[in-house]
Amino acid sequence: MNRVSPPKWASRFLEWYCNPALLEEIQGDAYELYARAVKNRGQRIADFQYMWNVLRFFKWSNIKRSSNQSSPNFMMYRNYFSVFKRSFVREKGYSFLNVFGLAIGIACFLLISLYMRNEYSFDRMHTKADRIYRVHEVLQSNGVGEHSASQPFPVAEALLTDHGSQILKAVRFFNFQAPTVAMATVDNTKEFNESRVFCVDSTVFDVFDFKFIEGDPSALDKRETIVLTQSMARKYFGGENPIGKYLRFQGNTNLLVTGILEDVPLNTHFQFDCLISFRTLDQVYDPRVPQLWHWYWNPCWTYVLLRDASDAPYLEAAMPAFVKKHFPEFIRNDVKLELFPLTDIHLKSHLDYEIQPNSSLTTLYVFGSIGIFVLLIACINFVNLSTARAANRAKEVGMRKTLGSHRLQLVGQFLFESVLLCVLSVIIAITLVLVILPIFNAFAEMDVKSTVLLEPFYVALLTLLPVGVGVAAGLYPAVVLSGFKPITALKTRLNREAGGAFRKGLVVVQFTLSIVLLVGTGVAIDQLSMLRRSDTGFKQDNVIMIPVTRSPVAQNYESLKNEFLRNRNTISVTALEEVLGAKHQVGNYIFEGQTESRPFPRLTVRHDFAKTFDIPIVAGRDFSEDIKTDDSLALIVNETFVKQMGWGSNEAAIGKTFNNRPSHRIIGVVKDFNFTSRHNPIRPLVLQLNTTPRAFDVRIKYMAVRISGNDIPGTIEWLGKQWKAQIPGWPFEYFFLKNDLEKLYKAETKLSRVTIVFSALSILVACLGLFGLATYMAEQRKKEMSIRKVLGSSTAHIFVLFSRHFFSMILIANLVALPLAYLLMTLWLQSFAYRVSINVWLFGSAAMTAIVIAFFTISYQAVRIASVNPAEVLKRE
Repeated sequence: MNRVSPPKWASRFLEWYCNPALLEEIQGDAYELYARAVKNRGQRIADFQYMWNVLRFFKWSNIKRSSNQSSPNFMMYRNYFSVFKRSFVREKGYSFLNVFGLAIGIACFLLISLYMRNEYSFDRMHTKADRIYRVHEVLQSNGVGEHSASQPFPVAEALLTDHGSQILKAVRFFNFQAPTVAMATVDNTKEFNESRVFCVDSTVFDVFDFKFIEGDPSALDKRETIVLTQSMARKYFGGENPIGKYLRFQGNTNLLVTGILEDVPLNTHFQFDCLISFRTLDQVYDPRVPQLWHWYWNPCWTYVLLRDASDAPYLEAAMPAFVKKHFPEFIRNDVKLELFPLTDIHLKSHLDYEIQPNSSLTTLYVFGSIGIFVLLIACINFVNLSTARAANRAKEVGMRKTLGSHRLQLVGQFLFESVLLCVLSVIIAITLVLVILPIFNAFAEMDVKSTVLLEPFYVALLTLLPVGVGVAAGLYPAVVLSGFKPITALKTRLNREAGGAFRKGLVVVQFTLSIVLLVGTGVAIDQLSMLRRSDTGFKQDNVIMIPVTRSPVAQNYESLKNEFLRNRNTISVTALEEVLGAKHQVGNYIFEGQTESRPFPRLTVRHDFAKTFDIPIVAGRDFSEDIKTDDSLALIVNETFVKQMGWGSNEAAIGKTFNNRPSHRIIGVVKDFNFTSRHNPIRPLVLQLNTTPRAFDVRIKYMAVRISGNDIPGTIEWLGKQWKAQIPGWPFEYFFLKNDLEKLYKAETKLSRVTIVFSALSILVACLGLFGLATYMAEQRKKEMSIRKVLGSSTAHIFVLFSRHFFSMILIANLVALPLAYLLMTLWLQSFAYRVSINVWLFGSAAMTAIVIAFFTISYQAVRIASVNPAEVLKRE
């Protein structure tokens, strides 16, 4: 019979890895087991068993050692790791403070960097983003007018005709200049007022990369077609396929669903739920409207896709000639067109009529500074505690030198342990980020996935950060301790003051940054509070806004108003063009003393506007229902308007004519109020009355109902019943003015929240470091304080003696931080038209907060060392 042998590759693998001193014994046992298995269970099973034994013997203790220098090096690092592990376990408290403090700082930095990355990522998901520009319009005369993000209807087509060699595609977005539009299924089983609806050119899918689930880029080529997002499709059609079905728009136009898109990402400067073919507007707008009006009215956000990004400067240089060619003569000299990169809109565009509120670079810079501050505080804390603890290792250094260690080996040991601690901190920080990220996404209104941490930037950051911080923390003790002579290190302990000035300097820097964050947090909260709660000059509380654009309210306004007023809790009712305090329109007027028309901010209103919003009339009178000519022959202006016109007094403005007609006169002057957000100063304003039913199709967009505040739910229920009785089949929707205006300060709200959270975390990290340093100092000075106590020092004296060094550092930090914080906050506040004064008490509060926190942080150790029994300490000496 042929002799049976085990698999050759397994035997070769065993011979390759096995220590020669153990090979004969291990291989003999394996062969013996193999022969027994062949006899009892067959060759196939014996082969598997042999292979398993070869793999099972693949242990660290059985692996052969190389004869070159790598084996001693490996054993050396193995020894370093063993020393590190024993030290970590022996000093659990210090290790926890060191590792966890740095982990918090890294986690905070990662979260803020993820937020900043999200802000910078806006609109960059489009493959042609670098060639997409939005066209802006400046309409100003002598400093009065608007800087608009939108354009007149014909601009897009005219640009394509005149500059087709540079512009590949153009697309317009139009939201009917309405806060909401009515949408319903054809059987009216589901009816909603939708706020994120746009009419767009069919080229929208050639310019922007919106992903189709069903349908294709030709979905909006035909009139009366609509494309829905996935969420919108589920809202109206549930689980059914909506393609080929209809939605009823504004109660009278059926739109064919031709496509389903993925939901729009959060990191884009415009959000939508459905897109309607632009050709559908032929059924909505009266073609008899003069072409002159088309070039004046600017309701469309217009985007152009350039053939090459380098064409942008040349195209913008051609804009003056384009304006002169197309715009009507009466505004031609006041109009300027600009190109603005798509990717800059979210952070750098803050114009009139933005699609939605944008963020700002200033806010992002503040966030970035906070992230760097917190990380720096954590790193300082880590370095400080690491250098302090290194003082206890002088004898270990002496012993290693005595046994033959070289200086470079000792330096490598300290750096190895320090980097290893930092790696542990990074692992904990990543774990914290993964746990907190869903909460932070909701907090910061973003949708960042945890897989972002696998991007090259974060991989490099999380690799280099522990190396950098570890080297910074370990280099000082490594160089100092490794330079000691063995006899010196073995006979004495390292002087506790060694590196003391360095550590004190780090504590000063640490608390300086924390105090600056405290002051910044206080100023940000004060500024936000001022913007949100200060007097805007009109009544915000208990004012209900009801969207009415293109609704049947036009024919029923007076009767509906009277029904609303029948409720005893209804104080006043009016209607107006825009949300007061958020937005306005512009109208061209020629006033007495002017030779040509100028664009002025304007609001079209109905009667009782000033009464509803409690705006005082400082001269003249309000619009009156008893004087019919007020509708076409009268205007009311604000105080700033009078000042800019140079008319002297408010009374002098009464009777001034406009539009070169003696019968057209100013009848009243209202006290100044903030008709836009408080980011902007008060400008001249014209209030114009319009009571025609057609005004609800073009200008009047809201009814405003001011209620008393008694039984608010019951009052709203009453209003809803009257609405349904007067306007059947049209959804009753409303919002409170005050709540809506708070959206204008979204960036400041987010800033104050983030500064509060991360300022608290920075203080926590600083306190962890201070507590660890105090604990170390208490251990170092136990013998000294015990001797002082034996010699008659009181507990209070020892407490003061131990604490004074720490309080002197906090005092120095305050002296450095407070002027620095004042300078930084002054620069930040300059970006606001209305800003708070930086109160002295805020600096005092920040200083006292830092002192109190430091006091409670070190008091435990100070009390413990002051109350220790000297006998317990000295008996061990």
